[in-house]
Amino acid sequence: MNYHKITKQYYTKWLGISSESFETRGIHFIYSKERNITQYGYSHPFDIYVWLQPGKLIVSYGDKASEKINELKQKMNATMSSAKVKELLSNTFGMPITQSIKYVYRETNATSCAVILSCSDYPSYLEFFRKAHLGCNNTDWLREYFDEMVQYGLCVGIFENSKLVSCSDAPGMPYMQETVQEIGVNTLPEYRGRGYASEVCIKCVKSIIKLGKCPIWSTEIDNAASQKLADKVGFVKFAETLTMTL
Repeated sequence: MNYHKITKQYYTKWLGISSESFETRGIHFIYSKERNITQYGYSHPFDIYVWLQPGKLIVSYGDKASEKINELKQKMNATMSSAKVKELLSNTFGMPITQSIKYVYRETNATSCAVILSCSDYPSYLEFFRKAHLGCNNTDWLREYFDEMVQYGLCVGIFENSKLVSCSDAPGMPYMQETVQEIGVNTLPEYRGRGYASEVCIKCVKSIIKLGKCPIWSTEIDNAASQKLADKVGFVKFAETLTMTL
């Protein structure tokens, strides 16, 4: 499987840019209707979505940001650091900015002792979920979500003394649902630092690939633990993004 090609295709969908333009270095300003809608799996639209790679800067924008794009065009260039771009966006729009790192999978030979959960494991999963998400009181939707993950082998966990202590999840994908799958993982606080998350993710990656899908990883810039985990389970940095909701 060509992980790089598929990951690139996925993010061209996000940006609303052609594959040819995506490959071209320099700065690109792309008006995209994708910026005007809330993508599946998210609670709000991204009116500005900026993609940064060495020598390449792509600014995908929608209607709410369009009136200030000419101002950005005069001040931006493809060699700007993410910090400089973030500062410029902040000064221009005055809104909070989320900075993330996007990864591409490069394979790993690591093995895992994690297990793929079955439908009979739901009571353990429900107990785990409630402990991992203390502020979530409504779990009426959880059984359906769990069963769907189990159906595709995407609910992977580590048990300690018959207690589920670390488990993957499978975020909804707004594009290319039949081709890509992002990985999520939670570990109960008292069981962190034991390598359980990496065991879960390695096993989950193998399940995703077995389905014929490309594994996807994304994390915010200040989440050092997630970045370290990505490196450990076979991902390498692909790009940085800056997103803003106006």
